[in-house]
Amino acid sequence: MAGRNKPPAPMAVLARNGLAPATSWDAETLAQFPPGTEFDLVCRTRRSLPQHRTYWRALSKAVDATGRWPSPEALHTALKVNCGRVEPIMDLKGRIVGMRPDSTAFDAMTQAEFRTYFDAAMSALSEALGYDALAWMEAA
Repeated sequence: MAGRNKPPAPMAVLARNGLAPATSWDAETLAQFPPGTEFDLVCRTRRSLPQHRTYWRALSKAVDATGRWPSPEALHTALKVNCGRVEPIMDLKGRIVGMRPDSTAFDAMTQAEFRTYFDAAMSALSEALGYDALAWMEAA
């Protein structure tokens, strides 16, 4: 881990044929280690802001078009529950007494996890609406 007096750890990207240094500096740094050296990897792929905005725009449009939900946030909660993004609420005896929606925040899900959730949520929303929840994108 990079500290106050340490350079940052080298980064690599996953290419078709395996890991590759992210920059020439990373390549030079990695070349200093003997073959067989093990490294801890941390995924650094960021969530897609355009996809995040598309999700909330679709929810806002569904709320505005139908009035079925009091807010985009309420629809978001309904979609998380519908898609199984919930965690149990347990009492002190270890019994499940309820469920609460799990987080889809940027620090709670990877891009791949959000993409899976996004696809399921848009499918569920489209089914509930009776039309494609993302059809507005084609018109834009």
